[in-house]
Amino acid sequence: MKLVRLAICAVAVAFCVKTALADTAISAWDAAEFRIWGFVPDWTPQSQVTSFSSDGVYDHVSDVLYFGGVRPTSSGNLVTTSAGAQHLSKLKAHAATHDFRLHMSMFTVSGGSVDDVWNSIVGNSTNRANFVSNVVNLMDTYDMSGFNLDWERPSTDTEWANYTQLAKDLKAAFGTAREVSVDDFGFSDSDWDDTPVFDARTYDQLFIMGYHYPADNGTNLDYESFAAYKRNLTDQGVEKAFVNEQLVPGIGTWGTDGPATVSLKNIVAANPNLPADATTFTGSVRDLNGTLRTGTWTIESRYQVRDKVQFAIDNNMPGVMSWTLHYDATNEMSLHRVAHHYAIFATQTPDLNLDGLVDQQDANILADHMGSVPGWTGTNTLARFENFYMRGNWEQGDHDGNGFVRQDDADWLADRFTALGLTLPDRLAYTGTFENFADGRGTTGRWLGGRDTGGALEETGNFTQHTAGYLSYTATGIGAAMHSTAAITIRNQNAAERYDQLNTAPRTMEIPLETPIDLGTDGEQYFTMLVRQNTDPLLSNQLSSPNRELALQFLDAAGDNQFDIALHGQQQQISIRSQADSSGEDVSTTGFAPDTTFMLVGRIAGNGAGENSISAALLPAGANIGNFASDSFAWDITANNSADFNPVITKLGLQSLYEGSFTVSNVWIGTAADYFALPSAAIGDFNGDGLVDLADYSVWRNSLGISGDYLPADADGNGTVDAGDYAVWKLNFGTSAAAVAQATGVPEPHTLVLVAIAAVGLVARRR
Repeated sequence: MKLVRLAICAVAVAFCVKTALADTAISAWDAAEFRIWGFVPDWTPQSQVTSFSSDGVYDHVSDVLYFGGVRPTSSGNLVTTSAGAQHLSKLKAHAATHDFRLHMSMFTVSGGSVDDVWNSIVGNSTNRANFVSNVVNLMDTYDMSGFNLDWERPSTDTEWANYTQLAKDLKAAFGTAREVSVDDFGFSDSDWDDTPVFDARTYDQLFIMGYHYPADNGTNLDYESFAAYKRNLTDQGVEKAFVNEQLVPGIGTWGTDGPATVSLKNIVAANPNLPADATTFTGSVRDLNGTLRTGTWTIESRYQVRDKVQFAIDNNMPGVMSWTLHYDATNEMSLHRVAHHYAIFATQTPDLNLDGLVDQQDANILADHMGSVPGWTGTNTLARFENFYMRGNWEQGDHDGNGFVRQDDADWLADRFTALGLTLPDRLAYTGTFENFADGRGTTGRWLGGRDTGGALEETGNFTQHTAGYLSYTATGIGAAMHSTAAITIRNQNAAERYDQLNTAPRTMEIPLETPIDLGTDGEQYFTMLVRQNTDPLLSNQLSSPNRELALQFLDAAGDNQFDIALHGQQQQISIRSQADSSGEDVSTTGFAPDTTFMLVGRIAGNGAGENSISAALLPAGANIGNFASDSFAWDITANNSADFNPVITKLGLQSLYEGSFTVSNVWIGTAADYFALPSAAIGDFNGDGLVDLADYSVWRNSLGISGDYLPADADGNGTVDAGDYAVWKLNFGTSAAAVAQATGVPEPHTLVLVAIAAVGLVARRR
């Protein structure tokens, strides 16, 4: 929801809690328009303050208020205790590292009683001015963002008027650069607004120091009542009264009403499975001094904290505060974490990793989890939301608790990033393009994920992009290396999706060809691809389904499938299917065994006014794969089309039905010259990997003595693989193809590939 902000609580950009870092990151607190303040008192051991940074104490707060270590005197001077100096030095450094806003809070005094010293300061203009000057210097020294008045509280009309005047003087000295906040009890003192000096708008926030109370229980001991008491200070007119945009509910992180004060951190240590609705704890636990105590304590529950956060959001309040930061647990039982998590959920702020920033790391987390199943939790009841929180669904990208990380989650995050003015990372889930599925030949740009008729992305969680070499394949012969090493897995419907009857649409992707293939002209094009059908992830009904099918489609400019090569899992078959030619042949053969990687080799033979044909061979690991552009190559199947069927193929497509799981490499497609006359062969790089090394020697050795066109190891171009080609390899051994090209003037491989592909019409010929 959009929260309304008045000038009193956001007088400048400085009060928006760390604004956007260019267009790649923004403060989650700023994006949510919600803050969490935590107090650190001066009695905290120095060793504990030092370890705050590594212990995760600051992970879920936007602001830290240091309390008590600097104490005013009656003249307005400030006395910093030895502990205070150490604390402030460390807190200043931590604020810079963890990007929280540091404030100073004062109550304890030096050289007299609390009331006497504060009255001496606020009641004398000279002392007030001295105090304000010293506070400004202190805040400059420690890079502080605000000052908090914690004198609870004046007792007469005059004292209240003087107190308000001090706040006004501080505000005047700070300008728009710093905030002034004040602490008060749940019940209000009616004297506060009795004089004309009163103006609640002087304060940026009022922290309501009523802890362990619910948001609204229908009594006067709840935050609904506490807030009303503050708003009802209207003796100087409604325009000078407190408004919700200033009021901050409090959260207590300690156990009260027991034999001694105990921290929630120690309670959680005693009961790691503390129930979410527990408002009391009974047992033995160590107090703040380390003494073991037995009894019953009143505590804040996680349910109660969420209620307070929702109460604050519903009433346009700026956030919640805690006493204290260091009493809290630092694991999932942390009330600061509970408040942070709920606030960003309720405001739909995509800080998935709860680090206080909305940035590309959050978007990458969701993209990395696409297709995963955290499990359904729901969020519409207290118990369901607690399950959503404890199972970490939000942190995995399941933003609504439906149990899946799917395209709707990615679309939600993309919409939120756009609304916040943030740039999304280059990931399939957001761009619809396969950023890591590269190494294609004869195609242009990236593979594109399928979209529905409205232009919305289909389920990109069905695809997993792998690192190069993921799909292992070993064979012999000069054609064995003529394939991409990039790989992608296209998954089946999983059990949870089947239960909910989800994700049954075909998985589709396509890519434009670099040069269209016109079957109405003479010429041959070849294509290769590695493929494996995976049975381990299949459900029992899918194992027996005849619909486990992957199709390599050949599409025209309109996106219509003209013909395809289909691989059938349950039938263990490969087939060529004519999709647009009613007179075209459909042929198939067996050999597509499960859980085995094959190399698919195909040929498209145009024949002018005559029939064109499609051929395919499926070659298992260990096969000897020769020059498949040779007339002698043995194809497994060939299908002929009618003489008047002459489509122009402009795109390739891959389609898998939801019952199957397949891992495939990228597709290479081109003329015989693109495969077997690699430009890099001229300098000894016989396998086209950009290096002249032992792998190239293996290609030369396996091809030695072979004669013909388009030989990958024919460095000197004489039509035969012989000793002359070995000499070229030996001369350039240990170098890169690019380096040799620069030294000799030989065009780099990429340039020659482009030239070769552009010359398809010149080198293509009918076999």
